[in-house]
Formats: sequence, structure tokens, C-alpha cells
Amino acid sequence: MSLHSYLGKKLHTVPKVWQSALILLVIVISTSSPPALAQASASGPARVLVGFSPGGTLDVVTRALAEQLRDPLHRSVIVENKPGAGGRIATDTLLSAPADGSVAMLCPDFLKSIYPFVFRKLNYEPERDILPVSTVVEFPMALAVPASSPIKTFAEFSQWMRAHPEKAHFGHAASGGPTHFLGLQIGKMIGVPLEDIPFPGAAPMITNLMGGNIAAGTSTVGDFAQHHSAGKLRVLAVTSPHRSPLLPDVPTFSELGRKELTAVGVLAVCLPPSASPAAASEWSTAVRKAIATESFASKIRTLGFVNTGSSPAEASTKFNEMRDFWEPIIKASGFKAD
Repeated sequence: MSLHSYLGKKLHTVPKVWQSALILLVIVISTSSPPALAQASASGPARVLVGFSPGGTLDVVTRALAEQLRDPLHRSVIVENKPGAGGRIATDTLLSAPADGSVAMLCPDFLKSIYPFVFRKLNYEPERDILPVSTVVEFPMALAVPASSPIKTFAEFSQWMRAHPEKAHFGHAASGGPTHFLGLQIGKMIGVPLEDIPFPGAAPMITNLMGGNIAAGTSTVGDFAQHHSAGKLRVLAVTSPHRSPLLPDVPTFSELGRKELTAVGVLAVCLPPSASPAAASEWSTAVRKAIATESFASKIRTLGFVNTGSSPAEASTKFNEMRDFWEPIIKASGFKAD
């Protein structure tokens, strides 16, 4: 029996003074309930893509973020790894995703700030397709030497490299990445061309650094911090504007008079370029609420990361700033990844 039929039979038992109000309530319920129910049923889980393998730093950040996005987005959030090609496979998936805000991606700034200058051909148009809706974290990089090295300070590093040009090299995690170009820029600043030695990841590079097989290395603060504290290597300087809480005894390059080496990596949430302004605003608000939680902050703090949040316009500005920082450095190096 329908609601209308049931109420029609029972209406005569209700005092006349309440009959009009009851009829109005029935009309409101009958006209508003189906769309509301349809909208609720259509709101399935959201997906957040990450372009790197499970267990890596970006994966850890993405999963910590996803846990805190459920409440502000009012839906479950699934992390989907799409590793390969330095994040470009995940970018392909994002570009073909629906425009309804159901799919997002944790985007490193280098998709826009570095890749356009190291790859001759990309499967996306950086200015059109890489559109962050909110920054999530920033992470500084650092320069380190083996614990056995006679080098104790950045000034001594500069002097030692000039005195030993045959050993003027540094290790890094991957060619064409920010730590690669950071090392090249350090060499330019001290007037000694540093040969780069790429490794398949930060872990093997750090193992060789601690073993004294390479004279220096560049990586993120989070990669170096534990080994520095244990006395297995020595971090000489960090690229953040302020000292890292993980390395309070290590100066910034800015403190050492090298402000041109002040730079941080940025991770942001991006939506497909076809997503509506309403979807971008919803995600931006949700991300800022998520990263403000102590649960998220405590997880990324151990990585040496700093949680940040922004509007879509502010996020795009930050990505553009990183592009402007890296472009002249990369072009001066002449490096191409393909």
C-alpha cells in the first residue's frame, strides 16, 4: 500500500486542525525523497591515485591523507597505486577520469615544474592538465657526506671539492628529479662542476654514502635524518627556509648565505582538468580539514614533511613558483631524460 493510500484512509481520524499540515508534509516528502535518495546512492567511494609503488614516501602520504578525507568528503576514499614512468602513468588515468570529482591524484610539483624541461614529449599539457586544488605537504632536501668524511661544514665541502676535483661528485636517487638538479646547482654555486651519480632509489644511494663509496649525496631530509642522528652520515645543510625539526642542529642554505638554494618539494591534490569549480572547492576544503588533524600531521612529521593547505589558486601559484625556480637550472644543465 502506498503512503498516499494509507494516509488517505487514516486522514479522517486526524483532527481537522491538523489535516492541512499533514497533507503538506506528505507532499514535501513525496517530492523531495526520491532525488535525495538517488543522490546518496550515486555517491560511491572516491579514488585517490598515487603514481608510485606501495610503501614509498608518496604512498605513505596518500594513505595518511585518505584516512582523514572520509569525514569531510562524506564518502569512503580508496588509494589506487598506478606506478611507472615517474608518475606519468597515474597522470594518464587522471586525465581520463570523470569530471564529477570522484577521482583525484596526489601530484608532485615536478610533474609541472621539472618534467616539461627534461622530457621532449609528455602525455599531458602541464599548464592545462596539472591543476592542483590544494597543497598537502612540503618537503625540504639536503646535502650530506659520509660520517667518515673530513668535511664538517658546507664551507669545508666547497673547499674540499675544489681541492679534489677527481672526487667532485654526488649521488642522488634518480636522474631528472629535484635532488639531481639540486646537486648540479650546488656545484654551480661553489664553482666546481659536480658529476652526478644516479642510483635506483634513495636507499641504495644512502648505503653507498654511509659506506664512503661516494663523496656526497642529495636527498630529502626525511631520508637522511635517522642516519644523521645515528652518526652514520653528516647532513651539512637543508633547503627549507627554516631549520627542520628533525635536524635542529643543521643550518639552512639560507643561513649560510646561499638563498638561491632555498627550495622545497610540494605535493598537492589534483583533479581532472574537466572537473567543475564546485568539485575543486569541495576537495580543497576537504584536504585542508584532513591535513589539519593531528593524526595526519604526526604521520608526516616523521618524514620531515610539513603539512600545508591552500585554495586552488594558491596551489597553482606554488606549482608555478617551483617551475620558475627549476626551469633555468635544468636548462643550464642541458639534461634530457629521453
